[in-house]
Amino acid sequence: MTKKWWVLTVALAFFPVPASGASVEDFYKGKTIRIVVGFAPGGAIDTNARLLQKVLSKYIPGGPNIVVENKPGGGSMLAANTVYNAEPRDGTVIGTFVSELVLQQVLGAPGVRFDAAKYQWLSSTFDTAGMCAARIDSGVARIEDAIGDRGKELVVSSFGKGGPSHIPPAVFNVTLGTKFKVVTGYEGGAAQRLAVKNKEVHGFCTTVQSITSLAPDMFEGPTACCKVLIVTGSDVEDHPFLKGVPAAEKLVEKLRKGKDDLAMLRAIQAANRISLPMALGPEVPQDRLQALRRAFEKAFADPEVRKAAEKMKMDLSPKTGEEVSRVVQELLGTPKPVLARLKEVIQ
Repeated sequence: MTKKWWVLTVALAFFPVPASGASVEDFYKGKTIRIVVGFAPGGAIDTNARLLQKVLSKYIPGGPNIVVENKPGGGSMLAANTVYNAEPRDGTVIGTFVSELVLQQVLGAPGVRFDAAKYQWLSSTFDTAGMCAARIDSGVARIEDAIGDRGKELVVSSFGKGGPSHIPPAVFNVTLGTKFKVVTGYEGGAAQRLAVKNKEVHGFCTTVQSITSLAPDMFEGPTACCKVLIVTGSDVEDHPFLKGVPAAEKLVEKLRKGKDDLAMLRAIQAANRISLPMALGPEVPQDRLQALRRAFEKAFADPEVRKAAEKMKMDLSPKTGEEVSRVVQELLGTPKPVLARLKEVIQ
């Protein structure tokens, strides 16, 4: 290979050429962008997608139509795999699924058919904390009541292994000695919470942001039925729901557990830093990727979105696509001994 061709090859690697000579505006004019949601309607990811759907078009050159398509399955694994492998790689399909799928990839979980390093990340919505809650009539008033040989078993609902409803209780069982029993199979967050309200289970695990925006009635007012027992993240939000609630990391230190236990908790909390991510599949031309990243930044700052988020008690803390990519790389770089133990716990 001549020096000239070598230089050209390197340049193309860093600056991919668009699929055609058309500008971003010309490409998107008259087209439809589908946001493929990995859950049934009613959950946090679906709500977030529909909130952004209302304003996103005006910030994308060419003003394409935006539609939301629900594709539940495998705790959003089906959507992640489909967008990565079976959808057009031209910038007309956006996937949104739980950030914990990145952790599942590094754990070698069955069913993962994507590479998070090659997903082209557009944004995330929240930097939040994981949590578990129980019904007030469950017999567990604080997390210590579910720890140790004399602890009470807590049955919690989940929409699939490897997600924010499954990983925290599984890890708490090993690091803290809790007695969570996780029942999987619920289609999404709405079904998961309904099971708690109907007393099918004792409680549920999710993120703090999900409960403050989608389920405040479960924790305050005349219909209050639950109490938060534990959170991940030593710097938890200052919220009435969390008053006096211990952080798992501090409990591990109090119980004098090993360093690996603390490292496991920090690894699962990393996914919460990029909660509700959106991404394009690989090989989408860079000019379209950058246009969509900037469009999401503007959409999150849009007054209509901010007003609606405030009304729904959604404390938006979005990250740019570049920031999400950096957190993903951190997760992919989790030390192997920690991952090996996590794999045993989660699977």
